[in-house]
Parts: sequence; structure tokens; C-alpha cells
Amino acid sequence: MPSTYIDLCNQTLRRLNEVEIAEADFGSVRGVHALVKDAVKAAVAKINQAEFGWPFNAAEQTDVLVVGQEEYVWPQYFKVADWNSFQIQANDSLGAGFKALKFIEQDVWYSDYRDADYTAGTAGRDMPAYVFPSHGNGYGVSPSPNKAYTLKFRYFMNYSDITNATDVTRIPESFDTVLIDGALYHMYMFKDNMESAQAAYMGFEKGIKDLQTLYINNNVSIRDTRIKF
Repeated sequence: MPSTYIDLCNQTLRRLNEVEIAEADFGSVRGVHALVKDAVKAAVAKINQAEFGWPFNAAEQTDVLVVGQEEYVWPQYFKVADWNSFQIQANDSLGAGFKALKFIEQDVWYSDYRDADYTAGTAGRDMPAYVFPSHGNGYGVSPSPNKAYTLKFRYFMNYSDITNATDVTRIPESFDTVLIDGALYHMYMFKDNMESAQAAYMGFEKGIKDLQTLYINNNVSIRDTRIKF
């Protein structure tokens, strides 16, 4: 279970030999307590920006397709899609079996499929076979659905801001020390303690590399998670 915002702040404060924040006061703190909240936020943001595909930011979305509708919006906090994961779910009442959708580039859909999807009418609708990045903030399927199929896919979530004392970061608790080093870097910079800031920053950078080794570089398979525009 990831640590809460207030836990991370208080861990940082203990390292600085400062008084901890009481949960009842968390929303109205000032001075060094306000600074440590900003420092923890900055460290969390830095880790999340380091990789598109952190496994702890992975999620699954289920959409019910609308008959005659090709394009759909991404879920909240969406960052990047696993294009190899789009799959129509089996549904006996619809006469549908499991079907993986093939990814195509947006320009391929425009050049080879769009006109058919738009002009074929009811007769041209079918179970989708392709998925592509839509022109707006989402994805598209082709052919246009002829039934309300259920579609599942995996994606990676963007960093969601932490605000309340009990908000969590999604980053595993075992890497709290990495987050704390990142927060300490900002606190030492504020205190004009450059030597300690440098040491904290080196620990933070090493911790991020350790996270990458464990969660990214150690993957047995490679997938293309790029969104093409």
C-alpha cells in the first residue's frame, strides 16, 4: 500500500529534525510545513515524469461501444495506451467471441478506412477489427460498431496531484526512501545547504534508476506504447 501524503511529509520532517504535522492542521500549515508539502509533491511528480509505463500506474478500462460511433474519449488521468491490449469481450447474447483489435496509424485510417466508415451506413457496420488514435483526446475503432460490444484495454495513468493528508501516490511504499531523498533535496536547497542537497539529489537519482531497473528494464517483453499524431 503506498504511503499517504502526510506520512511522506512527516518522514521528511523527521529527517530534518523538525516537528511533524498533525493531520487536523494539514490543510492550513505554513512555513517549513508548507515547504515540505511542496517538496514531496515535486519528488512525486519527478518520479512519475521519469517513465511513461510505470507498472504502478497501470490500469484497465472497459468501454461499451455505441452502434454507429467510431471515436471514444480516454478515461480520467489517461497518459498512454497499451495499443496491443484492445480486445472485444465475448458475449453470447451478441454472438461475439474474444477478438483482439489490430493497431493502425491515424493516417492509415484516414486514407483507407474513414470514408467507408462514414459513408457505408448501417450496412457497413460490423464488429470492429482495428483501433487507432483519434483526432481528438481518445481512440477510434473501425469498422463502425454494429452492436454494443464490450471493449477492454490497458493504459497508464498520468500523475494525479496529491492534496489531502490521506491522498496516496501509487508509488510502492518500499520506495519511500527515494521519495524522501527527492523531498530533502528541495528542502536543503531552500536552506541553502548545498552539500546536503547534492547528497540527497544523488540518492534520489539512484533511487529512480533502481525503480527503472526493477519495473522497466527487467520486463521480459517490449511493447510500443507511443501515441502517434
